[in-house]
Amino acid sequence: MVPKFLIARLYATASFTHYNKGNLIQLGSLLQHRHNASIFSFKLFTSSIASDRNNHKSDTFTMSYLINSCGVTPELAKKLSTRVHLKNPKAPNAVLHLLKNYGFSKAHVTKLVEKEPLVLTARPKATLLPKFNFLRSIGVSNTDMPKIIVGNHLILLRSLEKCLIPRYEVLRSVVRDNLEVVRALKSSARGFTYCDIMTHLVPNIEVLRQCGVPQSSISLLMVNFAGIAYVKHSKFVEAVKMVEEIGFDPLKTTFVMAVQVLISTSKEGWEGRLVFYEKWGWNHNMALQAFRTFPNFMKLSEESVMKKMSFLVKDMGFPSEEVAESPQVLAYNLEKRMIPRFSVIKILKSKGLLRKKLRIVSLLNLTDENFLKKFVIKFQQDLPILPDVYKGLINHNNVQLRGMGFESHIRSEVFEGCLYDMYETVLSDIVSKDPVDTSRKPCAQNWSLKLKLLSFLI
Repeated sequence: MVPKFLIARLYATASFTHYNKGNLIQLGSLLQHRHNASIFSFKLFTSSIASDRNNHKSDTFTMSYLINSCGVTPELAKKLSTRVHLKNPKAPNAVLHLLKNYGFSKAHVTKLVEKEPLVLTARPKATLLPKFNFLRSIGVSNTDMPKIIVGNHLILLRSLEKCLIPRYEVLRSVVRDNLEVVRALKSSARGFTYCDIMTHLVPNIEVLRQCGVPQSSISLLMVNFAGIAYVKHSKFVEAVKMVEEIGFDPLKTTFVMAVQVLISTSKEGWEGRLVFYEKWGWNHNMALQAFRTFPNFMKLSEESVMKKMSFLVKDMGFPSEEVAESPQVLAYNLEKRMIPRFSVIKILKSKGLLRKKLRIVSLLNLTDENFLKKFVIKFQQDLPILPDVYKGLINHNNVQLRGMGFESHIRSEVFEGCLYDMYETVLSDIVSKDPVDTSRKPCAQNWSLKLKLLSFLI
């Protein structure tokens, strides 16, 4: 049972509704005391077992139990058996039974034991059950419970009153409800106990609030990228200052998204990305404008972006500047979205059925259903096999060309062979060529040739 005076004190000190320095110092002192006491209690919990680890070499029963009951490999079981000693199956069986009741599968148990085998020696009712009941009380479901615990096994071993509850109260104060607390735990369970929250998390959130960042954006950061909010305070402040200098609006969600991108990207990585986009004709201002529009594009792999830029600029003929204006298009899948859609557009234009100029973003932002209606079904009467062509390009690994309704005079093995070859090789032609390597034959030639062939056949 959690003492009422502790709950009252935590609620009085943890609230940020009326944030002031006195409250911060008071809560910080409380949490520092709880943190130190928690570490001490954790050491007491493990000392009776860990003190004689060196005397316990790998034993047969422990190894057998780890392998047969916990799913650990023999090699790892041998190593773990020097860290934990199981005298009989009664105690660990009780632990496994409790874990199963809270949604743990065999795979979850294996991962948990691999991280901390001492969990098997914990007292189920006295040590583990109160933690599970607490997590359940704040809204953690049996589906989420294993993910959170495996993500941070110390939740089961730290003191409930001295560590978990105080930290929960602080976390609850920076989000809007318990649902967001649970999502924040899922996002970064490790930071919940490993981070000094009064030194890093609390000041980091306060920096955002002082910049005018709304609670909705803070919650967005916590439920999706909680690990960013736990980073060292000086690093967080540096990222926020850079985001402000670049010109992000703190009232928009892109502000916190930019913060998480900068924190997760090294200085060398950032500068390397700017150089990378210069190869496509982007100057510094264009790159920063693209970053302001869609911060996450800076986290996309260079290999992936290279293939997409090659397809859009070299194969489809779009200006590189248009991609810079709508960098979010680089997040779309090349094989499943870009190639099928722009292939359909190019075929329609080659047949004179589509004359107006279309922007990249307008084509890629359409839902699958809307694109199908607007550019495939609409022209099905003029090009009966267009739906099959579109479907074939989407499912290029399982293309079946025979029986697609070709007229008898073109259903020769030669033409079908050409079509089949186009489907099977067009993707490899595009994704295997390095557009910067001028010594290679541009993939655009092969791609355009296949499109011309397809346009002729249909």
